[in-house]
Amino acid sequence: MNDPTPGSVDLPVPEGKIFPRNLTARADHVVRGNPSGSRPESGVDNCFPGLEFDQRNLEKAFFPGLTVDFHHASGSRVLAVTGGAAAAQGITDADLDTGTPQDPQPLYLWAVCGRTTVDQEEADAPVFHATERTGLELWRRVHDLLPGRVAVVLGRTPGSTSPGAFWVPDGGLNAWRTQGRTEVSRDADGVLEWAVLFADRARYLDSDGVIDPDVYQAGDLTRSLCAPWQYDFRECGCYYWAASKPDISTSSDGVHRNLNFQRRDRTTNPPEPDIPTIRGRAAKEFDHPALIANWNVLPVVLNGREDDSMELPDWSGLRPMTRAQVIQELERLAGVEHALCLEYLYAHYSLDAPPVFDPAVHDPATPEGARARKIYAAAAEVFSVAVDEMRHLRWVNEILGTLGRPPRLEPPRHDTVIQPRTGRCFDPQPLTPGQLDLFIAVERPSAVSADPQGIDGMYVKLHETIVHRPELFPEPDRLAHLIKLIIDEGDDHYHRFTAVKNHLAELSPDEYLRPLRTDPGTALDVQLVELSALNYTMLLGALESTLERGDTSGGVLIEQARRTMSNLHELNHLLASRGVAPRFTKLPAAPAPAGEQPITSAAASASTSAPAPAPGPEPGDGRAALAAARASGAVRQSINALAVDGVREMMTRHQADTDALIAAFGSR
Repeated sequence: MNDPTPGSVDLPVPEGKIFPRNLTARADHVVRGNPSGSRPESGVDNCFPGLEFDQRNLEKAFFPGLTVDFHHASGSRVLAVTGGAAAAQGITDADLDTGTPQDPQPLYLWAVCGRTTVDQEEADAPVFHATERTGLELWRRVHDLLPGRVAVVLGRTPGSTSPGAFWVPDGGLNAWRTQGRTEVSRDADGVLEWAVLFADRARYLDSDGVIDPDVYQAGDLTRSLCAPWQYDFRECGCYYWAASKPDISTSSDGVHRNLNFQRRDRTTNPPEPDIPTIRGRAAKEFDHPALIANWNVLPVVLNGREDDSMELPDWSGLRPMTRAQVIQELERLAGVEHALCLEYLYAHYSLDAPPVFDPAVHDPATPEGARARKIYAAAAEVFSVAVDEMRHLRWVNEILGTLGRPPRLEPPRHDTVIQPRTGRCFDPQPLTPGQLDLFIAVERPSAVSADPQGIDGMYVKLHETIVHRPELFPEPDRLAHLIKLIIDEGDDHYHRFTAVKNHLAELSPDEYLRPLRTDPGTALDVQLVELSALNYTMLLGALESTLERGDTSGGVLIEQARRTMSNLHELNHLLASRGVAPRFTKLPAAPAPAGEQPITSAAASASTSAPAPAPGPEPGDGRAALAAARASGAVRQSINALAVDGVREMMTRHQADTDALIAAFGSR
């Protein structure tokens, strides 16, 4: 990957993307296998207790020349004197603990003063007293200090019971800070009693933008992260950060849902449902010592159920595949993922639900509102699965690219086989009960169906082949990881479609399905269908080009693909609300005569709701996408001449995204 700065990327920088400027973050390559979150420009620092590092440990050197430990309930202790204003006033490490082993008397931070917001004047800088605060509570204030002059008060009494800086005479601590006034008080025996010091808040970084190795030793920033692993198991969950364990599970018989996986009481029958609040949950979970001692009583969770007896299918009899067979199967699965995505989208648009549920329009307390909410919930589940399938299509193509094969993004045909065992082919239909049952059968996990020819079973076979024959494949760890992601999400799809069935169980198809016609009924419908086809073509072209360019695209084209997909979704929702079925027709890249824009009519040639036979693969330079993007402007003008204001506003937004797509490809 090129150096990710605006001056070196050969494509427009995505709006809102932040690029690092320091030396460490500007590594000139991406390590394959590492998640995107491992890159410094996308890392997240959570300082209690932290993901990449614990920022409390960074703040230990906020005052140059002092090292402070904030990890104490009694207050923040000074651990070392390394120079700065303290050393200049004669304070040394000998002053840090003047007591005896039986009665230690460490030096504490009593108060801190400095600006914390940019609108504060120097004369109004706040003073934060350690009085009645734990060390971490004072650290929270230290964390807010802006660059510039800060003042501190040190003393013998633990910070939480100290007088803070209330006693500082002559205008208080901020007056001393602005005057640059320093004072150290010792008793008759020379023992340090208190000190007021000032200095500029530490920068933490050296001249190269690297965290200063003279101040922070190896391991300093990570020394208080979650450990041992049971602590991470206990603390990290859906109410905090994503965890490596289930948060909510279902009983082994599938009857009792929403159970707290870490509940202490595992004998009550029926089990008590989870409490969806942090405070209420903590009282009913294993605490840290109990989890360390009893972690082995937690059950295995498979397919969302607590069940130690469930066994995975025995795949040992499956013969490993050759590299050629793996490539052939991946190319087939790319078509299957594309077909499923379009089937799910068609089913989503067939449901009589708005893009966003508005309780002000459909009051859930009324029978009509409750029905509308159920239909919307079903539509949202189906759409989320369709989005996942588009992501699977991308991942399968990334694997093919790693294996040296071109992207496979051709729209599916009527003879595209989705289920080899049953012979079911691509056939987008409204979400009738029968169609929903087909979706559930397609997504049924191999652990339930034990069908090695099913979609999930084929991915398992691919995964097993790559894991056991890594010498056949480049970057086998990365390929196996991508396939495992697809397998895991497939299991979720099965449960989502089961939830859809529950949402619609008490409704008849006439109550939740839209009547969709295959032929546009008005001139506006004809133009909207045309524009939908152009957006579908732009989406596939942008996705194909970003797959072929890889890291060199800087993420710009994939962002344009997302925007185009969002616009396509909005258009198809509008068409469905007008009773017109979506088409998903890709247009070929026709060469444009000199000085003219190539406009190809999709609406005139399409006569059914299913996609037309696809032409051969288009070149990866985006000619089809560019032709469609340039043609879409004329279609939007025609729509604006026919449409109401709400549609005109949509056309304006979509045109801005199309212009950005053309700019991303560069002028042709």
